[in-house]
Amino acid sequence: MGRAGYGGKLPVGAARGFTALLSIAMAAATLLPMGERAAAQDLPTQPSSPAAVQPTPAAVEPTPAAQTAAAPAEFTAGAPHIHTIAQGLMGVEGPLVWRVREVGLSATGAPESTATSFTLQRTGAAIIRNELTSRRTRLEAGEAYFMPSGDPFLRYAVGSDPSIIWVVELLPPEAAAPGAATTGTVLFTSDAINDYPRGTFDVELQRGILLPGEVTELPPHTGPALLMVTSGRLQATTDGGQPAPISAASGRLVTGALTLRNGDTQPAGFVVAALGEPVDGAEQPAAAQGVPTPAPGQPVPTVLLPPVDAAPTAAAPTAAPEQVLEPTPVPTTAPVVSSESGDIDGDGLSDVDEAAYGSDPLNRDYDADGLLDGEEVYIYGTDPLNNDSDGDGLLDGEEVNQFGTSSTSTDADGDGLVDDDELFVYGTAPDVFDTDGDGIGDGEEVFTFGTNPLDPASRP
Repeated sequence: MGRAGYGGKLPVGAARGFTALLSIAMAAATLLPMGERAAAQDLPTQPSSPAAVQPTPAAVEPTPAAQTAAAPAEFTAGAPHIHTIAQGLMGVEGPLVWRVREVGLSATGAPESTATSFTLQRTGAAIIRNELTSRRTRLEAGEAYFMPSGDPFLRYAVGSDPSIIWVVELLPPEAAAPGAATTGTVLFTSDAINDYPRGTFDVELQRGILLPGEVTELPPHTGPALLMVTSGRLQATTDGGQPAPISAASGRLVTGALTLRNGDTQPAGFVVAALGEPVDGAEQPAAAQGVPTPAPGQPVPTVLLPPVDAAPTAAAPTAAPEQVLEPTPVPTTAPVVSSESGDIDGDGLSDVDEAAYGSDPLNRDYDADGLLDGEEVYIYGTDPLNNDSDGDGLLDGEEVNQFGTSSTSTDADGDGLVDDDELFVYGTAPDVFDTDGDGIGDGEEVFTFGTNPLDPASRP
């Protein structure tokens, strides 16, 4: 009877022994290697959570499929950092010369017809406007724009910083000969290139950066390529040759393989202008393929011919001509975009008037001078297509909002000095006839008496 009270229970000694064994087991489980526990959890039908899994070296080795799917790194130390910043198409018909000019842009600019070229923005900012299409683009330092041959363009500076560009152009040799008319400072002119193949090619401008110690090969190109160093200094090595330094603003025509190395302690930049892949086939008017002449007002459709070395197929021109060669009908009237006020962009100039002036009904400030198109026409009497209506070197918006001068007069105070010169040359007030108050106009002091228009004691 004395043991009846322990019925269903372990003796005290046994219970203590069991508790000790349980503690040992738990400690052993805690001391298991992390990899073994992770492997035990990594069941095929239930992937373990990222926080719990500690992959072993075998787990992180990529399989061929994983290598194929891996995304490229955005920036890899030690690798060349080269990318295309502008490109277009051009036809090659004879000898050509690569030339690079440095040009400082004014706030007004003047329309010019260019050869096939790139505009590379070096400092400041600029607007480029195609005078045929009125399409514009804005360039900042390091950006570039392709300019096809023959189109008239207007390039002008915007902002307060000096706007300097490099014009990288392909010219006939006679256009780059000594004594030929040009603007800016010529930095580089290559010898005539006579071995370019004839045809239509993709022409590209690529920009590269090499950090100290980095090495790269020139990208693939058709025929000779132009290399220009934009900053720093690079060592250029041809096959089997000795390294030759190329400094900033210097160029080289590269006819074969070239290795570039940055051996300095600062990053170096360069651009490469070159012909790329040929464009297979030529765009020909569909009328030449037997398609009826489209009705007046409709554009002539084009057909991309197969490569010249491609064999004709059963689907040649007669296959489904209605689907491939028929011109798309053009509406007889332009689509109408309406707004309650008839002024979609809200610049104060109606859509009808924008069409009459040649501005853009979707652009509130067409010439980017800081004044709304409606303000220019109805308030200030300036030209909404010209960012410097009076041609005094100051933007219309700067004159109105910053300097308090007249955007329709080159000499707002009538003292004989142009507003731009008063601000940036003589330091006088462009809206005050006599800045120093000595009774003599600023222009007279400068041009007639040679006195200081800022000093009342300096007088004749």
